[in-house]
Amino acid sequence: MPTNRIEGRTAVFADWAWQALLVTGVCSVGVGITLAVWPDKSVMVEGTLCGLVLLATAAVELIVAFGAHVATALKVLQFIAGVTTLLLALWCINSGQWVLLLALWIGMGWMVRGVVVAITAAWSDEFVGSGWQEVVGLVTAGVGMVVAVGPFESVVSLSVAVGLFTVALGVTEIWTSARFERSGVGATL
Repeated sequence: MPTNRIEGRTAVFADWAWQALLVTGVCSVGVGITLAVWPDKSVMVEGTLCGLVLLATAAVELIVAFGAHVATALKVLQFIAGVTTLLLALWCINSGQWVLLLALWIGMGWMVRGVVVAITAAWSDEFVGSGWQEVVGLVTAGVGMVVAVGPFESVVSLSVAVGLFTVALGVTEIWTSARFERSGVGATL
């Protein structure tokens, strides 16, 4: 007889993954709300906040890379995406007074995340609800592309767009973590 909720089952994630995903989701929602409701901040503050958004994204990718029981190729892909997003986060924080460059870093980070989420969901048969995660990944990549090439000339327009989408990503992460915790059998990212 199993002594814990994962023993004897095929679990995609370690038992702690839903908690880490919940924390990153809550942090994403908090930073997203801050971005959206504080329109008159400087570009430096915007870069720092957007860097925090990408740090949360990198954390999710690295959680999957180290905590998932999926194919080695998927772990490597998630790890590369996490490191790439971490570098983009650092560039956001040090972007200076360049709003368009900041939009490019954020957009690239979301494109990387979206593509990797869609590939991971499509490739791994053990994910519960992988179809939903494929859609989330493709939408994230699409929004990242729009942000990367969008005509953001002011901090206000970039801040509101990035803030609202960050809140949506955070809510998705919270929902995923709650679903994972309830099922105890696997999760989707």
